[in-house]
Amino acid sequence: MGAIELFDAGGTAVVTAEVMREKVVALQDVLLEMPQAGIVTTHTFLPGVYERKITVPPWTVLTGAAHKTGYRVRLEKGTIAVNRETEVVVLTAPFEFDAKAGEQRAGRVFDEEVVWVDIYDNPDDCQDLDVLEDRLYVVPECGLGDARKRLALKNETESVKELSWPDGQQPQS
Repeated sequence: MGAIELFDAGGTAVVTAEVMREKVVALQDVLLEMPQAGIVTTHTFLPGVYERKITVPPWTVLTGAAHKTGYRVRLEKGTIAVNRETEVVVLTAPFEFDAKAGEQRAGRVFDEEVVWVDIYDNPDDCQDLDVLEDRLYVVPECGLGDARKRLALKNETESVKELSWPDGQQPQS
């Protein structure tokens, strides 16, 4: 299966939610083998609300994680082709919609960056990203993009501390 098949608007096959999810996961696996896009993630905490905003460069193809809860999506900028349930639609900002639990999305950004915000209920005002990710997403084995970046930075910092310098001195932290 070609990864681009998910976005083939000329396709005539009937797509079920299960088939769409399989296509998104297959695309995710292909994308992990490629250089990663410079997606910027911003986290905002308001009373009872957690917002996860991603700013996605033009011409990026991306996938998200399946969600454990329903949530609200706000497209603030740009145009993106994205799957919603059993079809691929093109959305242009400004646009909002409610997303169901269990959905996993793939998107293709066009010639302008996209600003996409997921809005979640956060009744206990949790600000621990690891806890929120576990609570909100079915985290794939590869991790979420944001968590992969945090882990890589942590591993890089730890490996620098473990280096042995010829003059016996250690780097400053």
